[in-house]
Amino acid sequence: MERNTPDGTGPMHVPFGHIVANEKWRGSQLAQGMQGKIKLVFEDGLTPVDFYLSSRSCILYITEADLVAGNGYRKRLVRVRNSSKLQGIVVVEKTHMSEQYFPAVQKFTVLDLGMVLLPVASQTEASCLIIQLGSNLHPLHWKGRVLTTGLPGKSRHVSFVCTSVCKFMCWFFLT
Repeated sequence: MERNTPDGTGPMHVPFGHIVANEKWRGSQLAQGMQGKIKLVFEDGLTPVDFYLSSRSCILYITEADLVAGNGYRKRLVRVRNSSKLQGIVVVEKTHMSEQYFPAVQKFTVLDLGMVLLPVASQTEASCLIIQLGSNLHPLHWKGRVLTTGLPGKSRHVSFVCTSVCKFMCWFFLT
């Protein structure tokens, strides 16, 4: 995959129908949940990004362990937020154990940085969400209020897991 900047916050070429994942996710429950449903390509050195959905859209994944361990995730979020080339989506594991830490990450991500935050209950749920986002961020076409995706002339209607959130995110990232 081609990268334009050496600091890890520049756009990366992501082929249609693919998601580029950080090598650290190889073999994880999250990656296993995506394999076979979308083409997953692993790349080393994607820090601070965990997944590229398109050349300009990326996902930063905060695990339950990251959340409980402290504020180490903040530097990654700030690096992506300060990049003029990337639009970051933050996906965070909100479980019973990490629930008490969630308001702090929510405030920091949404209010302080102005980034999109999507909580998930597990890596399995996160894999479904990332597949939906990844498969619907490539050539998007709006027809009235119905979002369709696919190649021009061969589009299909899309059903989202979180319809209103995903529509807002697509509008936000593509305008």
